[in-house]
Amino acid sequence: MQRTLQRAFRRANLPLAYTNGYNPHPKLSFATALATGFSSDGEWVEVEMAQEMDPAEWMDRANAAVPNGMRFVTAFVADASIDTLSKMLCSARYTITLHPEEPVARARVEQALSDLLESKEIIVQKKTKSGVKPTDIRPEIIEAFVLDGSEDPVRIELLGSLTVAGGLRVETFLHALLERIGVSGFASVHRNALYFTGSDRLPHLS
Repeated sequence: MQRTLQRAFRRANLPLAYTNGYNPHPKLSFATALATGFSSDGEWVEVEMAQEMDPAEWMDRANAAVPNGMRFVTAFVADASIDTLSKMLCSARYTITLHPEEPVARARVEQALSDLLESKEIIVQKKTKSGVKPTDIRPEIIEAFVLDGSEDPVRIELLGSLTVAGGLRVETFLHALLERIGVSGFASVHRNALYFTGSDRLPHLS
């Protein structure tokens, strides 16, 4: 994704700021990574410019150069005092579409999800730098519920913590839920939004 934007910004002839050194590259960074296979319409990126530029003109030129399926919907000039996106990031919202190997009624999913959220702990095996270890993900789940009108397939809305230090991995939540339902399968995951602290210009939880 980073290389895609770099090429698009060069095509758009945007006055980007570059790093120093033997192999300079544009100063741009995403708030957080998006897991392979996930779709999204809520990503944020910070781009350092070499000169001032009107945000509306910046978006027009950038959108004319990015590939189909990608589009910038808002942009603003950040105050000098604002922190980096990654440091202000606090949570993310997802829509999970379940694809179980066998038919599962909505009521069964709702009951399993309710039982899961009522648990004091949700222990999963999590990969860390020191190896795989049991981890309680319950504190990382802010809210989760089955979406109205979703029957086949069943869709779940999930809000989880996400910071520069880590956060909820949707894959581990999904594994725990499918285990509680008692089925195998996979899911399509779409990230709807990222939420931040420290700036009213960015999406934030009320």
